[in-house]
Amino acid sequence: MNVGNYLKTELRNLQKEFPVIGDVRGQGLFLGFELADEHKKPLTEKAGYLVNRMKELGILMSTDGKDNNVLKIKPPMVFSKENVDELLFTLRRVMQEDFIKF
Repeated sequence: MNVGNYLKTELRNLQKEFPVIGDVRGQGLFLGFELADEHKKPLTEKAGYLVNRMKELGILMSTDGKDNNVLKIKPPMVFSKENVDELLFTLRRVMQEDFIKF
C-alpha cells in the first residue's frame, strides 16, 4: 500500500473514532477532511483551533473551503508511513483536548 492510500485509509479509520470528521477526500498525498457537526454544520472555529494546535506541535496543515472547515494535508514527497503514524497520533491527541472535545 502506498503512503497516500495508507494515510487516506487511516483518516477514514479516525473518522470512526471522531464522527465529526466528515468527508475524507483527495488523491495521493494531497488529502483533506472536513469538520462538521451531526447536522452537517461546518465547524470553522474548531478547524482553526486544530490547524493552530497542530502547528504548535510541529505539523503544518491548513484550512480551505467556503466555510474554512476543510483541513488540507499537503506533506512533502518524502513523507513515509512513519510520518503518517506521527501525524495521526498528533491529530488524535489534539482532537481529544478539552477545547475541541468531539
